[in-house]
Amino acid sequence: MSIGKIMLRVIALAAIAVAAVAHYQQYQTIQQLRQENADLKAQVAQIAPLQEQLARATQDTANTGGGAETQVRELARLRGEVQRLRSQTNALAKAQQEIQTLQQRVEAETEARRDQAATLQAATPNRGDIHSMNACINNLRLIDAAKQQWALENRKQNTDTPTMDDLRPYLGHGPNGDLPVCPDGGVYTVGTVSEKPTCSISGHVLP
Repeated sequence: MSIGKIMLRVIALAAIAVAAVAHYQQYQTIQQLRQENADLKAQVAQIAPLQEQLARATQDTANTGGGAETQVRELARLRGEVQRLRSQTNALAKAQQEIQTLQQRVEAETEARRDQAATLQAATPNRGDIHSMNACINNLRLIDAAKQQWALENRKQNTDTPTMDDLRPYLGHGPNGDLPVCPDGGVYTVGTVSEKPTCSISGHVLP
């Protein structure tokens, strides 16, 4: 495996590790928000009885003509408590929205990591693939060397293009020797003298 591919794999694994840490931090945030959500719901549940008490205290104060100092204080307290709980209701709605947003983000990042892992796996050839690729690249080197020798001996220009039969005597197998074949069934293109020969299989490329 080339250094470039090793570095690519290391970088991809590092990116996955960083994403995992971010996912764990987001999970903790979601848990914290859910706890706050539950606490706020419990507090919001107190609004209804407080509103009933507020209504009764208001009625009692109206019935007594507003002269009872204790009832006035109780009325003020209940109004303050209802206002506080209404503020917490707004905070609850905001927390629920944040939880939903975080969950959507976690799902999106999880899907992105799956795609990244699949891409990395697809881009990393197994040992059999590497062996075939190296064998094919060696064939391309032989073809390129034979093409240069053919051009030199026959005084060809850089724009001239030999056939595989033209190169047969220069491939080291004699005039009737076998031509090199890609192990994976790829098709070779000789190209002009100035071009590198190519294989139709992706990754089988001369450096």
